[in-house]
Amino acid sequence: MRDRDFLRFFLAQAVSSLGDWIGVIALAILAKDRAGYAGVGLVMTARVLPGFLVGPVAGVVVDRWDRKKTMIIADVMRGVIVLSLPFVPGLPYLLFASVLLESLTLVWGPAKDASLPHFVPAGHLQHANSLTLMAVYGPWPVASIVFASLATLAAFLAARIPIFGALEGNEVSLALWVDSLTFAFSAVMISIVAMPASQRTARPLDWTEAKRDLIDGLLFVRDHKQVRPWLVGIAFTFVAAGGVFSLGVVFVEQVLGAGDRGFGFLTGFFGTGMIAGLLAAAALGRWIQRDVLFSSAVVLAALGLLVLGGVGSLDQALPTALIIGFCGGVGYSTGYTLMHQATSDELKGRTFSAVYTVIRLGILVGLGLFPFVAGAIGDHEISLAGGVLDLPGSRTTLWLAGLLALGGGVLSTRAIRDRRAGEAAAPRPKRGYFIVFEGGDGAGKTTQMTAFAGWLRAHGEDVVTTKEPGGTAIGRRIREVLLDPEQLGMDARTEALLYAADRSQHVAEIIEPALAAGKTVVSDRFVDSSLAYQGLARGLGLEAIYGISEWATGGLLPDLVLYMEIDAATGLERAGAEPDRIEREGGGFQERVAHAYLALAHESPNRFVVLDGSRSVAEVHADVVAVYERRRGAEPPTLVVPGELAPEPGPVPR
Repeated sequence: MRDRDFLRFFLAQAVSSLGDWIGVIALAILAKDRAGYAGVGLVMTARVLPGFLVGPVAGVVVDRWDRKKTMIIADVMRGVIVLSLPFVPGLPYLLFASVLLESLTLVWGPAKDASLPHFVPAGHLQHANSLTLMAVYGPWPVASIVFASLATLAAFLAARIPIFGALEGNEVSLALWVDSLTFAFSAVMISIVAMPASQRTARPLDWTEAKRDLIDGLLFVRDHKQVRPWLVGIAFTFVAAGGVFSLGVVFVEQVLGAGDRGFGFLTGFFGTGMIAGLLAAAALGRWIQRDVLFSSAVVLAALGLLVLGGVGSLDQALPTALIIGFCGGVGYSTGYTLMHQATSDELKGRTFSAVYTVIRLGILVGLGLFPFVAGAIGDHEISLAGGVLDLPGSRTTLWLAGLLALGGGVLSTRAIRDRRAGEAAAPRPKRGYFIVFEGGDGAGKTTQMTAFAGWLRAHGEDVVTTKEPGGTAIGRRIREVLLDPEQLGMDARTEALLYAADRSQHVAEIIEPALAAGKTVVSDRFVDSSLAYQGLARGLGLEAIYGISEWATGGLLPDLVLYMEIDAATGLERAGAEPDRIEREGGGFQERVAHAYLALAHESPNRFVVLDGSRSVAEVHADVVAVYERRRGAEPPTLVVPGELAPEPGPVPR
């Protein structure tokens, strides 16, 4: 945000997005006032249809015109169109304006995405993209509050100031005029952003190739046993969400008696819940199997929709809408993650092109068809023993939308059954066992590792021995730099990153292939060395060092860690006459390393066993064999990364 050009760009998008959300609410109300159910259905359809026609060619337009000018022209045109809506009566102009507004938005978006890298450094691009997404979706909940406030202000002005008398009964007009000002603001901000002119291109369009890619994507979705039910669940969720929006404007007025401002709050709570769900999906995915989480979210959203259709007041509807939005956000995010994981890279583009098409169809049904269904059903009453049950068309159709979404959620559970069936049918390869010898310099790790590997081979084990750093050809080059006594000025972070680089190659080239083949891997040092040396002894922090190593290794941990405990001074004497760079740190550093290892062992007793390395080679070897025979087949290890470690750890399991 310190970059002035990006700040202007961010403000342009945030303010225009706020106006966009206000405008969507206002257009729905305007359509309801002018033509009832049919008007809402037609206007919502007009907002969706350009996605099929303009969406595919928007990128082509952006690549052939100057992007900055394209965004400015689109903003000015959107502002003028929105400003004119209250002055032109009748439904036809409202439909024409809706199509044109959506078309301009579809052109503005790709121009924005393509322009961002021209004034944001590559290293900041990920953060910039995250902020622009916040600018798009963040204003959604705020828009409902702004709309309700503007409607209240319009009523106040109409009642007390004669010049604003025309706003009486047309409170939505003020919201539309404010919407037009947001687009004007965006145009001004974009105009002062320092952005290089775009290079025009004259590449011909290959519509045949685009059509073929779309067909390939649809065929993949149709034939994949898990992607198909996931897409069905997502599509039905969008159908239901569209129903909430297109039916909500009439439902709030007829059933809840809350008026236009009530509809604004309903959509605001729905949007807030959806944003929260999108943010929470990743955290929930760590605790719940993703396909189970997806189907559960879709089913819960559908049940929420059924509950929403049965409520009778706004204070009951708002928390229900919040829950529906949350479940929808979790389902949407989780479903996309699942499809990304299930789709090969060469098919991703065409598959998600097909996915977007199916989603647009779902939105079209929800926004465009449901109002006509509600109108066709009509309003009814059912006499019951306790009174009369009102069944307006909006309530009945909301229940139908909920049942449709519930069907999509139930169908999506087929992916869970297919996954479990595949897991049951697939033969599970025998996974190897990973043992690491840890300790300070001169602790006897290499001697004990060699003796233990010989014992394993003698007992018929297929053993791979390796070490860190330097277990691979690349690792040997890294080791030369790390241990070179001449490199005394190496920064601690540089050291940590070099060890992580060595470990990444070590895992990819030696450890993981051996474990996958069912072999026993015995290594001299692994991740706990970095935790002890760089994380604690050098003071870089356990969480930071473990995060680097987890990323480098894909989260791989040893099944068993054997720590050779020895006095730091004795270890340095054993190390030899030509100490390397680490050994030259001296006794004080080695003592901190020894304390760090004991602290790690204290926090992770399921992985660590501490052995007295000062005894004879035969005695230590006997303990190593005994520990291995006792621990073999134990549960997979977990790593506890403590926030703060006491200077003197408690009793350590031996």
